[in-house]
Amino acid sequence: MAREGRNRSKILNVKYFSLVLGLLFFFLFWGLTEVTSIFDHMEHKLLDLHFNLKTVFEQTRIQEGVTIEKRNPHISPDILIVGIDFNSLNAFGRWPFERYRHANLLDAFSRIKDQTQRESALFLDIFFIEPDNNAYDDVILTEAIKNNGRVFTETVLKKTPMAANEAEEFFGRQQILYDTYGEISNVQGDTTRVVEYYGLQSPLKPYGRASYGYGHANFYDDYDKRYRRQQLIAKSCVELETLEVEDLTTSFTLNLENQERLAWVDKDGQYQTIEYPLTDKIINQLKKDVQEKSAPRIEDSDKDGNPDRSFFVVYHLEDHFVPSITLSLAVNYFNKELSDLEVVLDEYIILHDVEYFDSDTAQWGPYIITDEFPEVDAEGNLLTEGKTRLVKDIKIPIDDRGQMLINYMGLRSNSSRGGYQTYPVRSYSGYASRVPGMDPSSWPRTKAVDNKILMVGAFAQGIADDEKTTPYGLMYGVEIHANALNTILMDNFLLEVPYWINTLILFLSMMIIAFITSRIGPGWSLILTVFLIFAQFIVISILFEFKNLMINFSAPGIGSFFIYIAVVLYRVIMEESDKKRIKVMFGKYVSPVMVERMMETPPELGGVDNDTTIFFSDIRSFTTLSETMSPQELVQLLNEYLTAMTDCIMDYRGTLDKYIGDAIMCFWGAPIPQEDHALLSCKCALKQMEILDRLNLEWPPEKQIHIGIGLNSGISTVGNMGSEGRMNYTVMGDHVNLASRLEGINKQYYTSIVISESTYDHIKDKGAICRELDDIRVKGKKKPVRIYELIGFEDGLEIL
Repeated sequence: MAREGRNRSKILNVKYFSLVLGLLFFFLFWGLTEVTSIFDHMEHKLLDLHFNLKTVFEQTRIQEGVTIEKRNPHISPDILIVGIDFNSLNAFGRWPFERYRHANLLDAFSRIKDQTQRESALFLDIFFIEPDNNAYDDVILTEAIKNNGRVFTETVLKKTPMAANEAEEFFGRQQILYDTYGEISNVQGDTTRVVEYYGLQSPLKPYGRASYGYGHANFYDDYDKRYRRQQLIAKSCVELETLEVEDLTTSFTLNLENQERLAWVDKDGQYQTIEYPLTDKIINQLKKDVQEKSAPRIEDSDKDGNPDRSFFVVYHLEDHFVPSITLSLAVNYFNKELSDLEVVLDEYIILHDVEYFDSDTAQWGPYIITDEFPEVDAEGNLLTEGKTRLVKDIKIPIDDRGQMLINYMGLRSNSSRGGYQTYPVRSYSGYASRVPGMDPSSWPRTKAVDNKILMVGAFAQGIADDEKTTPYGLMYGVEIHANALNTILMDNFLLEVPYWINTLILFLSMMIIAFITSRIGPGWSLILTVFLIFAQFIVISILFEFKNLMINFSAPGIGSFFIYIAVVLYRVIMEESDKKRIKVMFGKYVSPVMVERMMETPPELGGVDNDTTIFFSDIRSFTTLSETMSPQELVQLLNEYLTAMTDCIMDYRGTLDKYIGDAIMCFWGAPIPQEDHALLSCKCALKQMEILDRLNLEWPPEKQIHIGIGLNSGISTVGNMGSEGRMNYTVMGDHVNLASRLEGINKQYYTSIVISESTYDHIKDKGAICRELDDIRVKGKKKPVRIYELIGFEDGLEIL
């Protein structure tokens, strides 16, 4: 049991228990990351900060008002925004423009002599959901879309179901787009996590037939209404039929190749997929679930206002996986089709063997990305070569919902001349107002948009509800699409490190701070903690900047601070406990005043060398005295004597070492160093003589006590001596032995208090009255020791 107690005490030592605290806090913060979204939300904010710390342009000032801008090599040169800006509004009037204006824009790009210099694709971020008031404009625009042959239109997905007549119309329009451009078919993983949409708004059927490609234009906002990711794959759910739950049997079949499924709707309006194939157990559980969690359908056949019957329904659905417009544009850019996409949810979307169209040779070739531009001097001489890499496959990291984090390249662009632009922005009116005629001979050779993806959209406030909040603040929707597209084209994805790395960083952060805080003072450990947290943030920021690595910082950062506080608090608690223990331990040996001083400056436990004065006293003729009294009388007398002498020692700030029978051993100068240790001990010895004289007056002659006292000063070893299980706070050394000899030598010189020369040297200038006795030889020492009788002090025995 004793060994067990010692082991438990060792574990509770700050140096060891701090690691236990580190482990406990690691599990606490790891659990919070698993069961709450607190740290996820913080990471979103930190992601915004990382974006704002990134450098988009490096500017070098060459003279007053002149700068050189070095373009970010991670921005694709093949993305061009055609903005419907204020210049366009001034030129063509209020929005929306007549649709023939869009036809003029398309014709401006398609009517060039060298068709190899054409754009890769032209995305119209404009809705064509309803017919124009002027039907002829619709004809002109659809004809222009068809003639251009590279136009991508957009679909808007809705989460709420549509009315039956709307559903038939809009899903019919969407089917035309599927038939024209195809859809994503190779999807692996848990598709129930993909965001589901039960309604949509697709372009008019003539527009769908004329378009080359399509994609949904939906954005996905986080908890704080900021747009940091794009839904590359969305699930559009088409209702094929409605079935009564009671009509379901195990023989019901689904065409799984067509992504068919059964679902029911709960009271919150959420669709719940039914496990397939159907079994009696599944059907019985379904009936129970809809009874408890779904609302019945009410039928009033005779229209009399009273329900004729109520029943529960399930929906036979067909899912279509719709690509985002940016994914469709990227697939086209790489000379692939949607059917070439390989999707593994919660992992990646991959395009194999991507190609790039070289407009100079008019041929498809390998896709090469420039990571660093070559540097040249003013004369055009090459200083450093650029860095490029061959990309065979584009592997897009996605989460289990089919979403990709957008790697934003900078602040929102300004369409005005000379304004800041992350992506090049050209005015819509600049192209739509200069339309070549029908005669090919009058067409320009090129529009300088060879192999570029043209993204046409709103770029002026107020013309559309198309400004979204991003990590860089408000940004027009078309530029958000540009950032998402650029992320794919430049193979420049934000990569989340594996789960185990974040967990390991959290663990190491906790344990390192716990280790440091337990071994150095709170002030320095706070400085180191802040430094390590800051250093961790800097390293994470650098890895984000140069490697696109996303490493969690909020949990390790906050956890490090909390474990610092926990260890410091534990240290305070343990120090208070140590002070109480010291107070209890030394309260038996030293005065309360000395104990309070020790609380302020705790002594070092173990053996330390201190300048001390050792005190020995002994009762003369104790054997004779004990023979005249019974044991009880002797004990009572000794207790009265020892109590008085011990109280005196405490009053003079001495430390009681031990009782040796009738003898007393004590010392001054430890555990707290005392400059006047010799003075205090000498005054205490004289005071004891006065106290003893008063006691003897109260006792009968046969009980009167006479004592001798020996005092010696010098460097002695003081500390806890003994074994691990039992120890005693005591003083050891040659000076102790001499003090004991001096106590006994009183008998030879008929004195009461004998002090050594070393003690005399300490008090001779402090009013001490002494009488030189002799030079004596001490066993084991060659040089004789001069001794003195202590008689008194000129200024009395009071102490300050």
